[in-house]
Amino acid sequence: MTGPASPAVNACRHAAQYFITMLMILVLGKLITWVPVMQRLQVLDTFTAADVVWFVAKAAALLVFYLFARYSIKAVPNSGGMLSFVKGIAEPLTVLVIVIIGQALLWQLLGPFVDADGRTFYYSAAIVLILAISVWLILSAYRDALYLVDSTKKVSGFLSRFVPNQRVICNQCDAEIDANANYCSQCGHKIAESSHCSECGGVLTATQPFCPHCGAEVNWDEK
Repeated sequence: MTGPASPAVNACRHAAQYFITMLMILVLGKLITWVPVMQRLQVLDTFTAADVVWFVAKAAALLVFYLFARYSIKAVPNSGGMLSFVKGIAEPLTVLVIVIIGQALLWQLLGPFVDADGRTFYYSAAIVLILAISVWLILSAYRDALYLVDSTKKVSGFLSRFVPNQRVICNQCDAEIDANANYCSQCGHKIAESSHCSECGGVLTATQPFCPHCGAEVNWDEK
């Protein structure tokens, strides 16, 4: 007998249920609008029955999307790094998406019955609300930005393992050694101190007549 599932697993299952439900609502709503009689039947002499059904389907899907996003956020572990950053901005981002889609959807219903002044008021209110939520999103991103910085450092450290170190030739035994080495690992000879290219600032050694980074000629008399 298996034990009870963890809260994260339960949240994932609920999120999957709501996602499937949202897709089913949209698919069935669209199929119903394709029924010929729905295209001919008028509602309030303004909309067809197909328009009303599709509006209701999108509104219901938007509500289910909110529930889907809510449980998806719960499923994200707060373990630091990228996931914690995503979890921190997910709520205001979800609300912003819902408001942008919702105000456009609501206007489809109200638009035919609103005059110019009402249109101006509606759009002004929608813009103010969207801007307010955008500020919330920016503040959330600022608060959790360190999680993203830490994650970037970890990724950079991981990728640096696959970048080969620059190699130079020992002028005593011709062995290949790390460009940052002070002594040759094969013969123990002291490696000439490095300098920097006056053109690009790249690291140079005394055995290099030309800069390996930009190709500029190196004048060692001036070093």
